[in-house]
Amino acid sequence: MDVTADSLFEAAAVAVRAFREGALVEELPVPGTELRITVSPVPVEHRVRLQRVEQWAQTGTAKSPVEMLRRERVRELLGLKTEAVR
Repeated sequence: MDVTADSLFEAAAVAVRAFREGALVEELPVPGTELRITVSPVPVEHRVRLQRVEQWAQTGTAKSPVEMLRRERVRELLGLKTEAVR
């Protein structure tokens, strides 16, 4: 599936949301699911477990307002509680 995102974790969250809302896969992703993400136009593949995406979105200190917004966007896409990131 092709998605447009500003970060690796947002791309993962957009894909997971699409999987959850549609009939694209037989089994829905769980925290241990490894997601393979390729960045274009120069193909670079990243592998990240859904658990790591959720962890990043919910914990840690945002280093900038942009990072805070990115974490909030990923939490929203994954349907996670929108708690403030410090």
